Amino acid sequence: MKKKVLHVINSLTSGGAENLLVNSLAPGGLQEHTENYIAFFQGTSGIAGRIDERVKVIPLNYKGLPYLPGTLLKLRRIIRDLKIDIVHTHLNPAGLYTHLCIPLQVPQVHTLHTTYSMDTETSRLKLLLEREGYFKKKSCNIILLSDYTKADFLSSVPFKGRAFVLNNFVPDQYFDIQPMRKNDSGGTFNVMAAGTLKAIKNFEYLLQVFRYLKEKDIALDIYGEGDRAAYEKVIGEQGLKVRMMGPVPQLSEVLPAYDLFIMSSKFEGFPLTVFEAMAAGIPLMLSDIPPLTSIVKEHATYFGLDDAEKAASQLAELTNDRSVLHARAVRAKQYAETTVRRDIYIQRLLAIYNEVIQQER
Repeated sequence: MKKKVLHVINSLTSGGAENLLVNSLAPGGLQEHTENYIAFFQGTSGIAGRIDERVKVIPLNYKGLPYLPGTLLKLRRIIRDLKIDIVHTHLNPAGLYTHLCIPLQVPQVHTLHTTYSMDTETSRLKLLLEREGYFKKKSCNIILLSDYTKADFLSSVPFKGRAFVLNNFVPDQYFDIQPMRKNDSGGTFNVMAAGTLKAIKNFEYLLQVFRYLKEKDIALDIYGEGDRAAYEKVIGEQGLKVRMMGPVPQLSEVLPAYDLFIMSSKFEGFPLTVFEAMAAGIPLMLSDIPPLTSIVKEHATYFGLDDAEKAASQLAELTNDRSVLHARAVRAKQYAETTVRRDIYIQRLLAIYNEVIQQER
């Protein structure tokens, strides 16, 4: 008999953690091995349409702190009535909230999607409550996205539970993408970036970089949800070769048209967009931060976040010999094949579930 798994997350809006969960439960995925349910506190989007129709999606309709006790009672009843074998939570505060209401006999495993010590997006109060109310408990089971994020977490929290490392994955269709290679000698060099328009993604820095590239035949498209007005104002005033493209359901729809994927994040966990580009055979240029260098290794060009002019020069230099750039992308794709395939992720996740359930008995 298949084990019953309840996945709990803040929302089903578009983001790295949300896409990971949805893609793991798309047809042919985790549902072939376990019976799955999703409960989310508030907010949904078109990505929910990718979930296998056999997975029951349960909105908790959370409306804010005054309604939290009632929402947690509802979640506890769901776990009890469905006879859930294990609960898998994602993000803060979903992990903490679930811990407060989960029946004692039901194990919980939580995926931490960020580099813990670098998380400036989550409020200090939420981080404190999560650390003191959940992470310090012996019963806590944490999935970290890489060896680097595991070491960072263990150096930040007096952790007594079990910590696992499980790399994220990208959907199989990304490996089937064939980039539209241009003649190595010319044509506009098209660069793309992707991510929610938040400060941690540091898109403002990319605009600074492209101030130094106005005379070059290099263009940037930025995809992502959020308020584009401030970016478009700078782009218009400075005459930058940059376009704000808005959200796209899946990067696979647009990746083939680009010569380079660029990321300027101040911190990351295990960014899916980087590995989606890698799987598609698109060369990478990434911010020189440990969470990225530790997982992407030699398969990207790295640039600092303190010298936009130097970063612009690095980018311009990449256009001089595109054959070398393409050769590196081929090697990167081979690396992705052994690192971020969905079947690898699912088998490792199932092993974690089994270990946690056995330990809790």
